[in-house]
Amino acid sequence: METRKYNKRDSGFALLMALLVVGVLITVGLSVLELTIKQVQLATTARDSEIAFHAANAGMECSRYWRRASATEMETGANITPSCFGISSLSPIVPTSLSGNISAGTGEAYLYNYSFTWGTDLDRCTEVTTLVASSSVSGATDLVINNMTTYFPGYTDGTTKECEPGARCTVMAVRGYNRPCSGITNYGTVQREVLLQF
Repeated sequence: METRKYNKRDSGFALLMALLVVGVLITVGLSVLELTIKQVQLATTARDSEIAFHAANAGMECSRYWRRASATEMETGANITPSCFGISSLSPIVPTSLSGNISAGTGEAYLYNYSFTWGTDLDRCTEVTTLVASSSVSGATDLVINNMTTYFPGYTDGTTKECEPGARCTVMAVRGYNRPCSGITNYGTVQREVLLQF
């Protein structure tokens, strides 16, 4: 029977190959894990973004309804009690008069702010800001409201809003969140906004 002698140079070769294979497998596994985690984060962000957008869009429809249903009250600066998504505001919404921010023309402008936490699990928030301006028919110049970016951050039509004589102008900004209104300052909150002017 023939016996084979091992060289000292050959000792440990199998261990070295096993370590290399394990190292490659761990690297591939960690890469796949990292990719999976990023995909889960993207999917979660996309879901939260959709929730926030739909909260803003639904809020816009509700605020448009209340603008029509409470037209007289909103144009005269009276309190309103909106109800959206089957949830009524707990107290009447008291408008803010913007008469101090009118730089030209005659008329009145009021700002209404209200919000609702809603959804099957009360897991979303809708905040509504509505500006209603009524320009006087007898006015010779447009009603000009200043500081629009203060009331509507990101307002793209400049810092003023002009309303022709005899017109009723409305600007609505509705922000939707993927969290209840009490938690919109928490980490991971996604906000979407819809702006409408007529």
